[in-house]
Amino acid sequence: MAKTVQLRRYEIVPGRLEEFRGWLNKEVLPIRKQFGFQVEFMYLDNANSEFIWAVSVPGSVEDFIAVENAYDASVERKLAGEKRPDCLVSVDTKFVDEN
Repeated sequence: MAKTVQLRRYEIVPGRLEEFRGWLNKEVLPIRKQFGFQVEFMYLDNANSEFIWAVSVPGSVEDFIAVENAYDASVERKLAGEKRPDCLVSVDTKFVDEN
């Protein structure tokens, strides 16, 4: 089955990458898994203070958006967001194609 992959790049306040990664792993990823997301990869770019990862959902972009909308509207996501460290400088997300 085809899948849709979203590349996510977060610029993080310098020195706070590990704090952000810890929050993401503990608070966010279990919820994303419940909603059907699969983490494709995760990387730290320490030199540029960036957290780069990709997440996928089986199906089309429309399927991904439907799952993401349900995830974003969930109480679990809201509660996790309230615990997010205040360290995001910028966020860039885009759908990418597999080679």
